Amino acid sequence: MTWVCPNCKRNFKHKNQSHSCVRVDPEDHFLNKSPNVERVYKMLLAEVRKFGKVNVSPVKNCILLKTSSTFLALKPKKRWMDIEFLLDEEVNDYPIHKTVQASKRRFAHFVRLEDTEEIDKRLLSLLRRSYTLMKSS
Repeated sequence: MTWVCPNCKRNFKHKNQSHSCVRVDPEDHFLNKSPNVERVYKMLLAEVRKFGKVNVSPVKNCILLKTSSTFLALKPKKRWMDIEFLLDEEVNDYPIHKTVQASKRRFAHFVRLEDTEEIDKRLLSLLRRSYTLMKSS
């Protein structure tokens, strides 16, 4: 069961879940950015939609991709796209440049993408794992 915020109409896993109701057009995230940043976004979105149903939730500082819960945060920068996703184990090899323990059983993983060529089978495998994990939680 999900809860819908009466103000911003976004779906959440828990009733009265803390969030910001500020919403933006996804295209606003790409103003004054390298064209590669938007190409990375479009390719990532197309690839993760192959996993199953994906809800796109653009907020003030990023674009959140959700299944039952958020499985991928896309943070457009001037010349690259930073992405963040959760796994139930820590992975420290390429393409991950940083990990942080987010909770007792979750690790946040950070990747920086400058071009669509960096969206490879290894990265998509990690993102599929995050999608599956967050769909079942």
